[in-house]
Parts: sequence; C-alpha cells; structure tokens
Amino acid sequence: MLMKHQPDNAGAQSEPEFLVDLDRVDYALGDKLLLKQITWRLRPGCHWAVLGANGAGKSTFLRLVRGDIWPVLAGRPRRRYTVDGRVTTSPLLFRERTGMVSGEMLNLYHRREWDFTSRMVVVTGITGGHLLYQEPSEEQWQRADDLLAQLKISHLADRPLLSLSLGQGKQVLIARALAGRPSLLLLDEPCEGLDAASRRRLLALLGRAAASGTQLVYATHRGAELVPGTSHAMLLDHGEVQVQGPLRLVMDQGGLALAPSRPDVPAIQTPAELPGDYLARVKTERVSVEHKAVLHNLDWEVRPGQNWLVLGPNGAGKTTLLRLLAGELRPQYGGVLGWFGSAKPRNLEELRQEVGMVSAALQARHFHRQNGLETVASGLMGSVGLRGQLSEAQREQARNWLERLGLMDLAERDITTLSYGQLRKLLIARAMVTNPRLLLLDEPLAGLDAPARSEVNAILARLAAHGTTLVGVTHYPEEMMPYMSHVAELQAGRMVFQGTVRVYLERQAQASA
Repeated sequence: MLMKHQPDNAGAQSEPEFLVDLDRVDYALGDKLLLKQITWRLRPGCHWAVLGANGAGKSTFLRLVRGDIWPVLAGRPRRRYTVDGRVTTSPLLFRERTGMVSGEMLNLYHRREWDFTSRMVVVTGITGGHLLYQEPSEEQWQRADDLLAQLKISHLADRPLLSLSLGQGKQVLIARALAGRPSLLLLDEPCEGLDAASRRRLLALLGRAAASGTQLVYATHRGAELVPGTSHAMLLDHGEVQVQGPLRLVMDQGGLALAPSRPDVPAIQTPAELPGDYLARVKTERVSVEHKAVLHNLDWEVRPGQNWLVLGPNGAGKTTLLRLLAGELRPQYGGVLGWFGSAKPRNLEELRQEVGMVSAALQARHFHRQNGLETVASGLMGSVGLRGQLSEAQREQARNWLERLGLMDLAERDITTLSYGQLRKLLIARAMVTNPRLLLLDEPLAGLDAPARSEVNAILARLAAHGTTLVGVTHYPEEMMPYMSHVAELQAGRMVFQGTVRVYLERQAQASA
C-alpha cells in the first residue's frame, strides 16, 4: 500500500518506509510521453534491476528517480524522497547522496574537454562536482586508489580520461560514483563496453557495495549481467511498467527481458577470399596516442573476401587499431599504412568515401535534431549533421540505403526521438551510403537489447554476404562470429593471433581442455 501524501515539512521518521516514492508519474519530452503512470517505491535494503527493450524508457526512468527531470504536473502525480528521516518533494538533497553513471556522463567529459587524469576524476566523487576546487586529503586520494585497484585499473590512474577506451572510461566513472559512498547508486548499462573479466570484477564490486549498504538501481539488457544481491526488478515497455516485484517473479513473467545474451544470427555464407590487392595494410613498430605507445610491432593486412573480428581485453588497443584503419591516426615514422593496394598518404575526406565507420562514440555525437534521411545523407559529406542543402541525387542515394536495409519507416523521424537501436541501424546506413569497400565497426552491438542485436546482426550479415568487408570490435565474440572469417587478437597492444575463425576456435578449445 502506498503511503498517504505528507507535506515537505513532515516529521522525522525513525525507519523511513521508502527512499523514493513515485505515484502515477508521467514524463513528456515536447509532445511525446516517454513515461506513463509510473507507480514505484524504493524501500530500504532493496536493489532493483530495470529491464526492457531499447526505447522502453529505462534511462529516462533513472533520470526521473534521481530528480534530473521533472514529471508532468497535470493529474496530481507525486514524486517524494526520504532524506534524513524527512519526506520531501525536492530532489536537491537526495541528489547529493545519489551516485549516477551513464554513457551520457562520459560524453559530457568529452564534449566539455575535461581532460583530467583518471585518479583526479575518481577523487571528485568524494569532493563533489566534476572539478577539483581544493587539494584532496591523503585519505581521499587513498580511497580513489583503492577503488581503482579493486577494478584492476590502477595502471590508468595517471592516464587522461579522454584517452581511455569506452570500457575503461566507464570503469573510472563507476569508481568515481562509489568513492563518495552514496546511499543510492543509479547505473545505466554498467557492463556495456567491458570485457568478460572486467564485467566479473565490476559485478563483484557492485555486489560488495550493495552488501555494505549502498542501494542499487540499474538498467541492463542482459540477463547474465545482474548484480549479485539484486532483490527486485521492473520490466518497462514503451514507458509503461509491465511487471514489477521480486526478481524471480519478474523473470517468470517477463522472460524475454532476461533472455540469453546471444541473439539469433543468420547463418549466411561469407564470400571466399578473393584475389587482388589488400584493402588495408599496417606494418609499424609503434602507434602512439597522446605520446603514449598503444600498439606495437604490427604487421597485418585485410584482403578482399575477409571479414575480421578484433578481440582483446579493455585497453588492448582495439579501438586504436580501428582509428588507424580509419585514417584518424598515423603509425610512427617509417611505418606503413595503406589502403586498396597503395601506401600513398590519403586525404581523410576522400578516405571516408571508401571506409565507413560505426561506433558508440560516433552515435553519442548525434544528439541534434534532424530526420533519419538527413542523418544517412550526412555520410556523403563525412560530417555529423548536414553541410548545406541536399541535392536530389544525394536524397535518392540515402533513400536507396534506407530501403536496402529496411529502414524507410525511420526516414522522416526526428533522430532525437528514436531508440538507441533504431539510431544504430541508421548509422550503419550512413556508413554505407558512400558504398565503401571497407566497413569498420567499433562495438556495433553495444547498448542494444536482444531483438535489436538480432536486427543489427542480420544487417551486418547481409552486407558481409554481398561483399562488403567488415572489421569489427566486440567483447561478445559469439554474437558476431557467424559472419566473420578471421580473428585478430590483441593483448597489451600486440597482435598475439591472426588467422581464421576455425583455427582460433580450435586453439581456444585446446587451451580450455
């Protein structure tokens, strides 16, 4: 039973009945209702998983709980908090004691170019705010160091946050959130972008935090990534609560949300290796990012008919390798970097016509209003957003790829209203609009629920089957391997294996025997 409404000056309670209480709450963005009639209560000692497909409203729900957005006021909805034993409708004091980690937070550091070291970022979780206004105490620095050590990322302490991979950056922000010992920690897809070992360490650390008194509310797409000690779950669909309650009850009633992480992948035969010049070639002793060597002793090429899966733990250099192939980085003096049979230097704008790129980082930059067709057509200009007016020929080329990938229903949709998965599919069409010979994929399935992963995989498998060469990075190799022909494995910046998928799997089987 829900508590009767109490005014902001309600008296102190020895044992609060709730930390957060939502009663028939709506949230709208413009004229679009994103959350509808949400009734939910967070009681002391409970830890909640928020489940649902892309576009279900999970991220919006977390922002509503924290008080970052305000409910629609019509219809007398109610959002209340208990702070220091007193019930209030203001989220201000509650936010001070609530940690939050999301992909948007990492994007904020990049957009504002806050190039702090990881250690400095973590210690701001204790001092408050994003910036350091005074020198932290030795005890505070030690707290930051201890958390980095528990996640086994102490080696990142003096690295600038902006130089880290997606997974490394997310771990630093989680350490930052825990550093302040929050009463409540809100997490949006905490395991996304992490390798298997890092996922296990993070889930164990969150489980210990939960056991030590920090309450958790987190959104996830994957049933294998529930935090130990999770007591309750909520299943959202199109902004409405479908079921909520004890975890086992929700698992029984909303099993699709907790389906195995591997989506269906079409069994499509990729083309055989073809004769001809290489599509990409790298031979260098070193590749550096911000004066730090990241890749070492590379000698590797991608040939026609091959599709490469690039594997390795967080920080192994996978994203750096893709940036190298995209022309964004150069090898050290004397190294060779070539495309399409030639090692001649290439103009970046011209190269983007022949090499497509899809990544979560690129998706994060698409937050301005434009429709789906304009987003796809922007790939013709190699820009985020349009440069001037589109010609009819450009519109037709964009429409052609929308039709080929079955995305015409998104052509006139404002991309700011799309789900994460819908926008990812548009960005694949954007990458393909120039008919590139090589498509680079940095975690193309990151942030997608199981149905969306299946849909994106089907698109990528069709592209591979029709001759587009793929080079993809993932931390979930089983999801992309069916349409890949080769594997390149990186460890600490060195390519320790390159060969066919068959040989790679045989070696893995022998190692685990």
